[in-house]
Amino acid sequence: MTLNPDWYNLAVRFIRHQQELQGRIMQSHDIRMPVTPVTPLAERRASYQAELNKCAKTTGEVEMEPRVVELETHLEYIRRDMEEVRGDVRSIKHRLAYSAGGTAVVLGLLGWIANSRFDQLVALLAR
Repeated sequence: MTLNPDWYNLAVRFIRHQQELQGRIMQSHDIRMPVTPVTPLAERRASYQAELNKCAKTTGEVEMEPRVVELETHLEYIRRDMEEVRGDVRSIKHRLAYSAGGTAVVLGLLGWIANSRFDQLVALLAR
């Protein structure tokens, strides 16, 4: 039993088309990781303190304890970081979905090839 060249060419064209579509879709998503420089702890602490002092010196507001202001500042940073993490998780979900689709296509093709060549495989194993 021989593999029909038309089927082979069709399968190759299908795989190339899927890869091209996957490449276009992956390019449409912003998959580049944002580069965030890591600042030293002393510098970060100084910037926090400057923000605390700026927040605490506003007129017309009730003076809050510095600890409360610091906690609010940390909460803002945590919220911003959580939004970045959510974006990264969405990106990873899309990548996994496309990878699973590609894997299903490849496994389907391998199964089809194995099914069409089953008698040859049995003959090879019987030797």
